Amino acid sequence: MQPPIIPSNEHSRLLALAGTELLDTAAEPRFDRLTSLVQQCLGTEIVLISLVDKDRQWFKSRQGLNACETGRDISFCGHAILSDDIFEIPNASQDPRFADNPLVTGAPNIRFYAGVPLAHQGHRIGTLCIIDQKPRQLNQGERQILANFAKVVEQEITDRLQEQSHQQLAASELMNRSVLEGTQIGTWQWNVQTGATIFNERWAEILGYTLNELLPVDINTWLSFAHPDDLAESARLLELHFAGQLAFYDCKCRMKHKNGDWVWVHDRGRVVSWTEDNKPLMMYGTHADITEQKQAELELKASRDQFQTLVANIPGITYRCKADKDWTMLYMSGSIDPLSGYPASDFINNEVRSYASVIHPDDHERLDLAVGQAINDNQSWLLQYRIIHKCGVIRWVEERGRAEYNEQGEVNFLDGFILDITEEKTLKQQLLKLTSQLPGVVYQYQQWPDGRACFPYASNNLQKIYGALPEQVKDDATFIFSKIHPDDLAELANSIEQSAANLSLWQHQYRVFLDNKQLIWLSGRATPEAMPDGSTLWHGYLEDITTTKQHYLELERLNKEYKLSQQRLEMASETALIGFWQASLVTGELWWSPVIYQIFGFDENITPSVALFKSTLHPDDRDLVTASEQHALEMGLHDVVHRIIRPDGAIRWVHELARLLPVADNPDQILVGSVQDVTERMQLQQMKDAFISTVSHELRTPLTAIKGALALLNSGKLGQVPEKLQKLMQVASSNSDRLAQLINDLLDVEKLAVGKMPFDIQSLQVQAELKQAIDNLQPFAGQHQVNITLQPLAAGLMVQADSLRLQQVLTNLLSNAIKFSPKQAEVLVTAKQQRDKVLFEVIDAGSGIPVAFHAHIFERFAQADGSNLRQSGGTGLGLAICKELVQQMGGTIGFSSKQEKGSTFYFVLPAKADIIS
Repeated sequence: MQPPIIPSNEHSRLLALAGTELLDTAAEPRFDRLTSLVQQCLGTEIVLISLVDKDRQWFKSRQGLNACETGRDISFCGHAILSDDIFEIPNASQDPRFADNPLVTGAPNIRFYAGVPLAHQGHRIGTLCIIDQKPRQLNQGERQILANFAKVVEQEITDRLQEQSHQQLAASELMNRSVLEGTQIGTWQWNVQTGATIFNERWAEILGYTLNELLPVDINTWLSFAHPDDLAESARLLELHFAGQLAFYDCKCRMKHKNGDWVWVHDRGRVVSWTEDNKPLMMYGTHADITEQKQAELELKASRDQFQTLVANIPGITYRCKADKDWTMLYMSGSIDPLSGYPASDFINNEVRSYASVIHPDDHERLDLAVGQAINDNQSWLLQYRIIHKCGVIRWVEERGRAEYNEQGEVNFLDGFILDITEEKTLKQQLLKLTSQLPGVVYQYQQWPDGRACFPYASNNLQKIYGALPEQVKDDATFIFSKIHPDDLAELANSIEQSAANLSLWQHQYRVFLDNKQLIWLSGRATPEAMPDGSTLWHGYLEDITTTKQHYLELERLNKEYKLSQQRLEMASETALIGFWQASLVTGELWWSPVIYQIFGFDENITPSVALFKSTLHPDDRDLVTASEQHALEMGLHDVVHRIIRPDGAIRWVHELARLLPVADNPDQILVGSVQDVTERMQLQQMKDAFISTVSHELRTPLTAIKGALALLNSGKLGQVPEKLQKLMQVASSNSDRLAQLINDLLDVEKLAVGKMPFDIQSLQVQAELKQAIDNLQPFAGQHQVNITLQPLAAGLMVQADSLRLQQVLTNLLSNAIKFSPKQAEVLVTAKQQRDKVLFEVIDAGSGIPVAFHAHIFERFAQADGSNLRQSGGTGLGLAICKELVQQMGGTIGFSSKQEKGSTFYFVLPAKADIIS
């Protein structure tokens, strides 16, 4: 005897065999039908589906053999799996490999053997084999039949695994959907009117990105990733939601992943606020990755389609029989074989057995009554009942039939069609099991006109929500209503009555008490059906929405607080005469708050517009406002004080302050800002300027004489003076210098205010200008033990400016940086080109500017330390003069500062001559 060789891939082969999950399982009709068909088609004594395990061959299905397994060392199938071809032994008693094999010399006395390898995952795991006790040789047709049956067995193995996988997948999906994992849900917030959109990090992760990679984001971000074929359906659902026809926007669509694949997502959202003209404003929603679910659905659908195709190609059982108690068959199609395990010939004229003998005993009486009643009423019948298979398995069938009558009205015979519906019955049972796994309650609720109500069906989760078993409310729903919050009962009852009256979809949210007295929120949805007895039966789903409801209630609270804050802001606006506005420089559209009507003297019925605003501008200030708007387009800030002429002819001063988003993100060039009536402030300023001009001119002449006299005394030309007097004279001289500087600053302010400051704009070398300013301040820096460092500049950097005024600005910023820096600190000076501008920066390491003083830094006489004890001197006019000088040279000035980390003052001037007007 020759034992079979162990294949080189034995380990992988055994893993593939284990993966079939067939070993040591119960007999299954799907395999037994096939072996029975092979036995009949090839006229053989024994047919086996043999699986070759490590030390044995085990029979999943067997015909003509009682043994369940044999040792692998004496198996024929162990040899058969060594090749892809059919392994055939015409006469084992004459084959040296098997002549002394116990299976040949003893039972089952094998003489003929033919086995076709069964493959799974590329490995031969066993065979479909036929065995006879007489020598035999298969012809080509028989070999082809055996090979085809082997392919069918392989397909059954694959289908069986797929069915198990689908069941596991469906169970897993339901379990996952019952668990709320907030971190796995993408969220979004959308301003429907502006398009502004906020996404969370998980939203970006679903698409394979980080949120930073997608910034800036708006509604176009979503549109750019959505599949073009899904946009129309998404828009349709959105419009239905906006129109109030759908409570939620609920859409499943495809999105483009970073790796190029399409992922399926489930978008669900709801409008939470509306504009005054009843347009949707803010919308919130979630974004869940359902790619795996979709793929599972597609796979499940493909499997179902394949199953349906197979069923469509397998004819049901047609029959003609006598109308007797045994249903004696006159004709029966061969499809009865797999259904009952017996050939059709057994039932013809009750040759071996009657068809009634395979019907389940518990169904006999019901069938006899139904068929008898149909015959009497000359009607057809449609029945479902059970068949007992030869192997003892119960099969469900559906039968459609009708009696044929002769001219005298007597029954000649019964014709009908029998269909195996076992799979359908099994699927229904599975559906019931799956329904019980849902997080909410699937139910039927029935209510009669007299007020009686019950739950004919409810899934087991009813107990989790109401504390009642489905059986307890099957006939009476009173207990359920006792759990509902008293304040919600009337509205709930009304919603049920409305749904019953109109047969419309019932949707409602209400509260119930748990056994621990805790309140939870429930959301119900059901479809009504009118019943013949006048009652209404709802088919619906109920779920716990406590967490979501709490979020919405909190949102409502926040909205109320927001409205209160808005009212406070409006009151403050009216008190301070500060109005708020939004204008488009492209479309001319303008919105402003009610206070602006008061500032401009307009009637509140007038519709605001940019053109209306322009008409109020004082003729001398129109260019000033236009220049500020142009500056806003370049730098994003609109800051201008100008005059307006009210309808009554009164001239008022207003201060406009606004910001403009970058043009790339703001195609309509929308400015959002405020306007304040500053007439009184400007009048005071004009009075102050006039006073300063008068005082500075009146003081300059006597001060010049005093400085001259002091200089003559200090020079010694009039003789030596006592040492004490010398010190007093030096103090007087120093203070006269400071007073002179103050007067010069005042005169500069006056000239700048009236536009009389001369400017000689020309191309200047930035390197030379900065070096000159630093050289001039080196002695001053030495006194304060501070170092000035000029950082490397780009070669050939040029600026358009007045050299004297540029030096005046640099000197002021550098002297301030030196004064406010600690000893041994470093002051950095740098400049660089930004498109058609040159940016200058002076950076110190001082204590920084207090936040409260930021808004006043460039005002006249403004100083962060206004006390008499401040350590650094100054007039408080330097930065105000710098601002005027920079602006009149076509530039802007600003600063940034952090407490204890120093300050950076910067200004920007044109880099090209053609930019200066």
